[in-house]
Amino acid sequence: GYGMKTAIIGVGNMGSKYASFIQDGMIKGMELGAITRVRGDYREMLLPSIQSGVPVYETGDALFDAVESGALEIDAVVIATPHYAHEEAAVRAFRNGLHVLSDKPSGVYSRQARHMEEAAEQSGKVFGMIFNQRALPVHRQLYELVRSGKYGALKRVNWVATDWYRPEQYYTASSWHATWAKDGGGILLNQCPHNLDLLQWICGMPQNVQGFCKEGHFHDIEVEDDVTIYFEWENGATGTLVASTGDAPGINRLEISMEEAKIVCENGTIRIGELFGELGLKEAEYRKSSTDLFRKINGTWTELNPDREENAYQKILQSFADECMGKGKCIAAGSEGRKSLLLSNAVYLSSWEKRMVVLPKPGTAEETVFEHRFEEWLRRKQDHSVKKRCLEVRLLPGG
Repeated sequence: GYGMKTAIIGVGNMGSKYASFIQDGMIKGMELGAITRVRGDYREMLLPSIQSGVPVYETGDALFDAVESGALEIDAVVIATPHYAHEEAAVRAFRNGLHVLSDKPSGVYSRQARHMEEAAEQSGKVFGMIFNQRALPVHRQLYELVRSGKYGALKRVNWVATDWYRPEQYYTASSWHATWAKDGGGILLNQCPHNLDLLQWICGMPQNVQGFCKEGHFHDIEVEDDVTIYFEWENGATGTLVASTGDAPGINRLEISMEEAKIVCENGTIRIGELFGELGLKEAEYRKSSTDLFRKINGTWTELNPDREENAYQKILQSFADECMGKGKCIAAGSEGRKSLLLSNAVYLSSWEKRMVVLPKPGTAEETVFEHRFEEWLRRKQDHSVKKRCLEVRLLPGG
């Protein structure tokens, strides 16, 4: 072997994809060191590795036991298990001096992300997150446009992300989907980590959020399938995010208003409406001095067509491998996982408590209070969810 020996923990839909990238030599400097139990079609896909002697462990625990007993030598792990299990696997990997790449979200509650981050800091190992959407040129370009300062400060963000449509069967196909007890949430936790991550990456972390989560609105489920969020930033900018799995036809349209331009992103295309050419001065100055009471400002529009990116996941894995080998940086650092989890936790908390929530700054006393409040609420939801299902089972004919 030549590369960094990497184990994949959780070889389902996504884990098998990551394992096959490494198996097929698509990630420079990485080789498959071990996998956890793999079934059916996924097994078929990874047969070359299994036959060439890549060890298969029944569970993540068994894999770590082998590392700790010296039976298995690896350098890094990629974690693609259900959400709740991310923290435990990551912390154990860091304690064993391994690099960690975790799928999103870091966990179900922000405390899990914090523990992962603290373990990473203690170990000094590389910690990355699989936020594949950050590898897309369209999002990288939005990041540059907003962060460059070219158009001044952020004024407003409106994002309608209803392109997550799912039929009823999506939720019934798996026993852990769409339950508070096993999944830990609905659209906010399963689909929106990408939207929330991109929102905070491109526009910065909001200061306050108010969320409205509708549970079982379009589907017969106990978790939310329709969300409306209102954000406020420190500089006074405001924003909304609307997401749903029951709206059709779905759209994905992101509008960002800056002081000197409006940026609209839809269908992989970015349109920019600049103000300066038309107004001849900054918009705030024009607003104060103009005597034309009803002038419609059209903006001067240009269109950007960023390249499509077919291999976002490979780019993420490659950037992780590069950082482990001291040749670059992860596209998304592990610490980013905590930010979008703090955000989604705050949205839930706000919806349940029916009030606006201030986002705590990481590492403060407020963060601990926030963690307790959120987890207390989530526990209540989970207890209720388990009780309800026990009742349903008992009420079944012949039960």
